[in-house]
Amino acid sequence: MKRIILSIILILSQSAIYAVEKLENVGIAKYAVLETINDNVPLRQKDNENAKRITHLFKDTVLFADKQNKNYYRVELKENNYVWVNKKFVEVQAIIPEKRFDNIKKIEFKDKKKNYNIEIKTDSNSAFVLKENGNNLDFTLFDNRYDPIETKILNKPENFIVKETIENEFDLKFLNNSPLFGYDIEKTKKGYLINIKKAPKINSKKPLKNITIVIDPGHGGDEFGARAFNLDEKTINLQISKRLKKEFKKRGAKTYLTRKKDKKIDLYKRIDFAKEKNADILLSIHQNSLANPKDIDKKHGVGTYYYNNQSKFLAQKIQENLLNQTKFKDDKVNYASFALTRPTNQISVLIECGYLIRKEEADKLKDKKFQKIISKAITKGCEDYLKESFLTKNNSL
Repeated sequence: MKRIILSIILILSQSAIYAVEKLENVGIAKYAVLETINDNVPLRQKDNENAKRITHLFKDTVLFADKQNKNYYRVELKENNYVWVNKKFVEVQAIIPEKRFDNIKKIEFKDKKKNYNIEIKTDSNSAFVLKENGNNLDFTLFDNRYDPIETKILNKPENFIVKETIENEFDLKFLNNSPLFGYDIEKTKKGYLINIKKAPKINSKKPLKNITIVIDPGHGGDEFGARAFNLDEKTINLQISKRLKKEFKKRGAKTYLTRKKDKKIDLYKRIDFAKEKNADILLSIHQNSLANPKDIDKKHGVGTYYYNNQSKFLAQKIQENLLNQTKFKDDKVNYASFALTRPTNQISVLIECGYLIRKEEADKLKDKKFQKIISKAITKGCEDYLKESFLTKNNSL
């Protein structure tokens, strides 16, 4: 048990007589101390599964809840700032009258060749938000205070701003001249580690040279995906992915497939694979379907999906090239919270190449020559994204 939890329980153990069900009646016992029981726990804007995700937390993160309903706890990040966490992801550790805060001990910046590392040393496992703000990144760590006198700050570059603590939060801003190209946060024994990739050095003639790309053929094994006209989505996905890998390889990219054969792979293992390969771009290949096939004359064609703003422009360039080459209907660039679009380590996009349940599209999607057209269009979309985002006089080879 972490120091903060032990301290709370030792000092305020008598408060545990107040049942968690009484949280609505503030009284003496104002907060339930919660602890997350696994990684990737989402904090949501509202108390339902379809509500917007504010952040994802690590296992053993400490949260303070002041209210609850049947399935959710309301968590107070700071005064008048509330989010919700599903009860299945947390355990109650204690009931307390007021929140406890920690002080950040040290912030160390490391300016490396391809990325920035920021180590934040603190004893607590607290809620945080790491979000995009245009080309910039904003990091907020709650229930922690930054003391300008006592907190050590080492090697801070000019493009980082450390803000003095307001209430119980610590704020850090990364200022960036070029578009973001991947970032993430890790929990360490000493606190947190933020990693931010620098803009890539682009070869004007071969923009994909030395870019690492992971291609994810959706579904596999007993997960067939869409099925129509004696075709399985998982098979089409793999065929297109293999052709796409060849196109990328021709252009100098380092390319990997999450699966090379008809095999079931867990969604998060696919994400872990991309992280292990230090991917710059993650592309998940799919074929679409509809819950109500009667709508197929209204909704069909090619669609591209993103979740993080850093991935939106790539989605737009891929969609643009697919429409030009396939002549399919525009099913648009769509914002979607999919497991394969949420990763921030790399630019992550999911592509629905067409609707397998529409006969005209299915006949083309199974054709080898048409699959090659799709793979070339996606490749061209990636080239356009890299050139238009990062190719400058001072950033080309």
